[in-house]
Amino acid sequence: MLPWSFFKAKLSWSLTGSTKMKDGCFSRDGATNIKGAGHTSSFDQIVEDQQQQNKSMEEKNDEQKQLPKKKPYIAFLIDRPFNATVTKDEEETTLNLMNCLRYRLNLGLHSKGIGQKSEDDDAELEALIALSLGSSSSRSLLTSGTKESPPTNKKSLYDTLLELVDEFDAAGVAEIFRLLLERRTAIPLFVPDSKTHFLNLMRHVTLPGIDNIRLGEDKSLMRVAVVSCRQRNQSQASEILKSLFNIDSIHFQDLSTGSASSKSFLAEIGSGCVLTGESGPEKVKNVLVTHVIGDFKPLWPFLRLYSDYLLIEDSSVEVESFCASTLTSGEHISHPESNAFPFICVWKPSVGETRYEIKELNGLRQLCIDGQLAGKTIGIFKSSVVAVIKKMNAADQSQVESQERLRLFQIPLLMDEGYHALECVSPIEIKSRIFKSVQNLRDVKTKEFLLQKNYMEQAKHEETKMEFRLNEEKVREEDAKIKKCREVRRAESHRVEKHPLLQLFLSFLLEGDPGSRVLSIRMLEKELVGRCERTIGPQLQEIRKLNSAYVNKLASGEGSNVASGKKDLGVTREQLFLAKAQLRDGVLNVEHLWRELSHLFTDMEPKSRSSIVEKIPCLAAQHLLDGFCLELLDGDSNMIHLEWITEVLRELGLLIGKLKRIFVLSVIGMQSSGKSTLLNTMFGIQMRTSVGQCTRGVNMQLVPVEGRAEYDYILLLDTEGTRAPEYHGMPDSEKRDNQMATLSILLADATIVITPGENDAAIKEILPVVLMAYQGSKLAEDNGGRLSSKVFFVYNRIDTSQKNKLSSIIQSLGTSLQEAFSQVQNLAGDSALLKSEARPFGNLDVSNPNSSESDVCILGNVKKEYEPPGDIPDSAYGETLVKFREHIHRRVTSVVQDGTTWKSRSIEEFSNYITEVWKCICSANFTLNFASVVERITFDKLDFEYKKVEQELVEAYLESFAGLKRKMIEEKGEIISSGSTALMDVVSNENLFSKFEAKLREEIFPAEQNLDNKMKEMVMKRGREKWSLQFQRQWETNKRDQARNWAFRLKTSFVLLFNYEHHVENYKKKMRKEINNLFSNSSTNFSNFEWTGGEKTTKFEELYNNMLFEVYQQFPPKDMRAEVLNVYQNSSVIKNRKIDMLVSDEDSSLLSIRKQEYFWRKNRNAVEKCLKSVESIINSIAASQQCYDDSIISNFIYDVDASITFHEVSTNSEVRKIHIYGQNLIIASMEIIGREWEAENSVLSKLKRNKEAMREYFMMVSQGAEKIKLFSATMTNALKSVLISAFETEMIQKAFNIIRDQRWLFDARFMNKHIDLQLIELLDEQKVLEVLCCIKSPQTLYANVLHRLIAQNFTNVEKEWHDFTICLKQAIKKAALATTEVESGKAQNFVNQLRNEFLKGGLQNELLASAFLINLSGEYEDCENEENGEFQDVCTNKMLEALDNQEPLKNQEEFVKELSPKVVQYMKIRNDPVALPRCDAYCRLCSSLCIEAANHETSLTPHDAIHQPAGIAGFTNVIDSTLLSKTCSDCHQNNWRFRLSEISAWHDFSDYGKVFPGWRVPRINEESPLREYIFAAYNEEIAEKYKKKPCPDVPAKYFRDLSTIREQLKRDIDGI
Repeated sequence: MLPWSFFKAKLSWSLTGSTKMKDGCFSRDGATNIKGAGHTSSFDQIVEDQQQQNKSMEEKNDEQKQLPKKKPYIAFLIDRPFNATVTKDEEETTLNLMNCLRYRLNLGLHSKGIGQKSEDDDAELEALIALSLGSSSSRSLLTSGTKESPPTNKKSLYDTLLELVDEFDAAGVAEIFRLLLERRTAIPLFVPDSKTHFLNLMRHVTLPGIDNIRLGEDKSLMRVAVVSCRQRNQSQASEILKSLFNIDSIHFQDLSTGSASSKSFLAEIGSGCVLTGESGPEKVKNVLVTHVIGDFKPLWPFLRLYSDYLLIEDSSVEVESFCASTLTSGEHISHPESNAFPFICVWKPSVGETRYEIKELNGLRQLCIDGQLAGKTIGIFKSSVVAVIKKMNAADQSQVESQERLRLFQIPLLMDEGYHALECVSPIEIKSRIFKSVQNLRDVKTKEFLLQKNYMEQAKHEETKMEFRLNEEKVREEDAKIKKCREVRRAESHRVEKHPLLQLFLSFLLEGDPGSRVLSIRMLEKELVGRCERTIGPQLQEIRKLNSAYVNKLASGEGSNVASGKKDLGVTREQLFLAKAQLRDGVLNVEHLWRELSHLFTDMEPKSRSSIVEKIPCLAAQHLLDGFCLELLDGDSNMIHLEWITEVLRELGLLIGKLKRIFVLSVIGMQSSGKSTLLNTMFGIQMRTSVGQCTRGVNMQLVPVEGRAEYDYILLLDTEGTRAPEYHGMPDSEKRDNQMATLSILLADATIVITPGENDAAIKEILPVVLMAYQGSKLAEDNGGRLSSKVFFVYNRIDTSQKNKLSSIIQSLGTSLQEAFSQVQNLAGDSALLKSEARPFGNLDVSNPNSSESDVCILGNVKKEYEPPGDIPDSAYGETLVKFREHIHRRVTSVVQDGTTWKSRSIEEFSNYITEVWKCICSANFTLNFASVVERITFDKLDFEYKKVEQELVEAYLESFAGLKRKMIEEKGEIISSGSTALMDVVSNENLFSKFEAKLREEIFPAEQNLDNKMKEMVMKRGREKWSLQFQRQWETNKRDQARNWAFRLKTSFVLLFNYEHHVENYKKKMRKEINNLFSNSSTNFSNFEWTGGEKTTKFEELYNNMLFEVYQQFPPKDMRAEVLNVYQNSSVIKNRKIDMLVSDEDSSLLSIRKQEYFWRKNRNAVEKCLKSVESIINSIAASQQCYDDSIISNFIYDVDASITFHEVSTNSEVRKIHIYGQNLIIASMEIIGREWEAENSVLSKLKRNKEAMREYFMMVSQGAEKIKLFSATMTNALKSVLISAFETEMIQKAFNIIRDQRWLFDARFMNKHIDLQLIELLDEQKVLEVLCCIKSPQTLYANVLHRLIAQNFTNVEKEWHDFTICLKQAIKKAALATTEVESGKAQNFVNQLRNEFLKGGLQNELLASAFLINLSGEYEDCENEENGEFQDVCTNKMLEALDNQEPLKNQEEFVKELSPKVVQYMKIRNDPVALPRCDAYCRLCSSLCIEAANHETSLTPHDAIHQPAGIAGFTNVIDSTLLSKTCSDCHQNNWRFRLSEISAWHDFSDYGKVFPGWRVPRINEESPLREYIFAAYNEEIAEKYKKKPCPDVPAKYFRDLSTIREQLKRDIDGI
């Protein structure tokens, strides 16, 4: 209550701010002429007073420094467990008030206010007329009374708010005020206890819903002051605030609960709105309202300078009454002739009729109202306020915003009471500094921020490099461009460092006071955003116009046929894309400043960095700790700057402590789906929100945590909205969306997927692509196919009252997820990672949405309404999200989830994990290019059809090649028939080969043309246009590569046939000639016929050895080392590197070290990794090559050099070391391959295999055998030399055709069942030790089972042999019969006919045909004298007799047993991906076999296994030497360690792939029933075998029944 004496003595207030009202006109310059009793106060004087106040504040700084340190803004963001069942007492604490503000929970406000009667509209109108015309009138209105709450001892909510505000620094208080104003709740002007006011701070408070208006600096809005002369507990001023201005007051809440503040006077200010009753822009008018609670005497100087409209709640008690007569002071007041302000309204509550009138005292008009607040009183208030607003709006704008109209922060407040302003930085100063630093935002980003612009160029090269990662030349080209980009950035870094905007930003970051630092950066953010919005406005309009034109042209079909139309459509499209790109270039925000600083730090030479540049990562870490976002994924380049992020997180770990743990929560959804809004409400943070795109890339924000033992911080990942119009139609837009979504999901412990309304397009399109990218990655292996992130779903903007709609939403969600998983599973095939037990959403709880246990949250709208005054946060939205937040915590951190234990990560672990996830995303680069799985299915179908076309081309080449090889044999036969025995010269060979090469091209050309047409039709089908060019180029490349490959194979066959075989036959012919000469009928040689057997043998050996020596002299074995060294010497790669390839002693030591423990170091550097890569390349060559060729060495050199580039090995000594190591390995490998090739194919080895046939010929000639018999023996020996090999070739081919589709061949798990049955057979025979040996050495076991399965699929060998010999006999007889009419050259003619029968007859066996490429010219002319019938009989009988006398083949079992390994070798050489045996690598710990196919490239598909109990192979627990019952997968899951020997280093199972290069980390977690049974049943025997202790705690599930296992295996194999 205010004493009457106050008004009598001091209240000459009509002299201080009011002006004369003349002719009903209003003036807007109420603060221009201000006179007080005894003094004059001008604008200059006020400014001088403000300066004096600031000086006084500075003098008090020392005192303020002694006060307790204020909490920083980040303390306001601390996340704590939310207890929804707190008591009323607990709700009054500052902590609970803070939570209510952050989470937008109900404060108990938002009363409906006082209602208005609607039956009498004339009262408002008459009041408005009275105000406008200045006439005096009165009218009676009905009124009603109000109720009062009894007082309590409860602490007031207002006092709690004051305590909360007083705890925080300026940035924290600004945030509290922002949240209160957001809900249209008045904020305190000061805190009485600390005598701190906030007028300066209000310069940093932006009014919600009113563009770019800061509370402390505004001049444009009407200002209302509401004061009361009534007792505080009777005052209805707070109800006026709500009913008239739609402002809530915490004081009103206290009055309703009877717990009003004990402070003698308080003041609050709110942003209100008045509904005018009109339509359009005039419907709502915004006003600022100051409400004084209690004694307003100390605030009178402030109010007189502040108010445009004073509303006084008068008292009906005489001594308290604010009587009009008290406004007369006896002093004459002069006023300007223009309109006068402020306007005064005095309302006195009374019983009875409501009366109002306009009174004029001393030229001052006041609206006086008597009556109750209910009824028409509020309407009269509103009419008067609206009238004043209209007059203000009608005034000249320069007058409205006159310099002499003080801003709020310029008005002195309670100076006489010793109050001081809360310290904060000056927005005007910051704005001025920003203006000086930057004028044109577009120029800054496109012309001055050179580093991030260059990085975008690098990003394009990185993308191209990934796309063409299998093209070595292209990779090297892109690497060179990337290196160039880095060099450019390094050169530009010093110039960029001096950029004024960056300097300004750094000065803000370096500010020592957290409050000043936060407010300065916030101001910078707002200023940049505001300037960007003003800049890009015209561009947005242009984009809308272009987009509309483009859509219209598409809809009308323009450009579909006519060339000019197509061109016009293309031009419009390009203009649209260009406009969108320019729009992005015109945006400059704080993230762009950070990008430039990040490159400044990483690209500048460390020794050149200034002390400030050196601090940039630490400043970024502090930026996170201050409560700001930091960009994780660059929104423009779509890249993670890994070096920068790693350094920032390292600094963050140092600041918060390396032992601190984090919980990572991400959110994804379509653009404008409310992602940032959700995070803001759930955690009380300030991520940018507006209509359209705010978040770019992926941003991370750190939230401190208290009260949760599982982690210390939450790291939030806010993802750019998908399917954004800004990127629609832009190149790689789908990839951009999918990449960001994949990153957010894979990095997070929990992911929230937001769907606006019922449109679940994001779920149907993006989630399947994420799963598709994930399922084939290393991360998926690490998690057994399950997403490491727990996925939750939020549907917002839903009418939560419609229960049926909620059910349909959940049903749709379940269907979408099932479809997503099924699509990915179908695409992935029969992948173990996508078995039903590993479903990524297998445990999603969608049973009861919005229950405390549901993983689906249904939300309404974030605001109650979207029109004022209802545009305030809906507390139901916040309450639902807080509960959902707690549910997410419980679900993720539960002790056991999906069989695994969740574990939080340290900052360092998360930093390393980012690198792994980014690798996963890069490896899935192909998958992420698809807009949806439907699109991926379309692509896969196209890809499948394309592979069929490729296969048709291969088949065409195979057919042509087979025919040409037969023609080569024929050609060779014709050369032999011509009688030529000399080696064809080089020119002749080249000419002949050119003929075959031309024939190959000629035969392939029609097939290629046909396939070209198929390709065109295939890629032009609807929906495939996107990949048309890609597949056309791929087809052209494939045709070129196939042509080169088959031409090389053709040449190889030609050289082998026309050179190697030619030499062999020439030497055999030469040997026969020497033998014949030795035993000719001449007198000099006659005695030779009388040699004894021993003498003949000696002579034969002499002749034979002389021939071998001559062959060796002419065709010595290749010196593989010299051949390889020669290629290295002439290699352009080595020459360009300028390295010396001579091996030194130091190099020799390197080669020996690599054979030792060097292999198994845990932390290998780039050189060591590169050396291991060289070994992988060598292994691939060894598995695929059968003979030496210079091209193999050249390609190897290129591969090694590409690996050097990939691993970023740069120093000359290291590059040389790697090439020396590769040279040594390739020499060793080629020596082995060369020896094997020489042993099988060299002239010398072939002649050695013909020794016995030559010996027989020698003996027959020495005995004087007739020529015809010699000829018959030669033919018979030629047949016998290839007979068995030819038959085996036939059988191998038939066996392969039978088994190529057998499941046990390509399905490792199915093969395991056969292997287990083999072990059971051994157990039945009590061969336990043999079983354990087989398990320890699985390669032999697998080979035995594979050979046995192959053997079971051989046809009847005896029958096949019988049929084979019949075909041979028929061919021999036909050949003999064909010589019937031959008069000369019978022997050669028979050979030719026989060769043709073998080549073109029923057998078509090239091996048999090649064996009869024999030149008999000049040897068997005596056969011409034989009768035709006798010649035929002698020739055929001897050969047929040889077939009949052939030693019987081994029985079926023995034959197929010996032949089965040859079938396996045939499959490996053929290298048909569809029909390959499995790899025989095995786990070094548990001896489980690799499940991949033979010859698989470990760099692309690493070894993997279904790991068995490790103890079964002798692996033990180091502590007590007991056998280990766990599998390698179990050990990895439990984060165990291992070592290879008692003296070797320890390794984490997570490093399994590093310790054993080429292997995946053990992730597959599948049971092995038989192995578990063996471990349990033979625990003692295993321990005895390995001299270890038995396992003391064999798991109970291992004790199985052997017969049950056997029957289940049989059922699985039989498909029952």
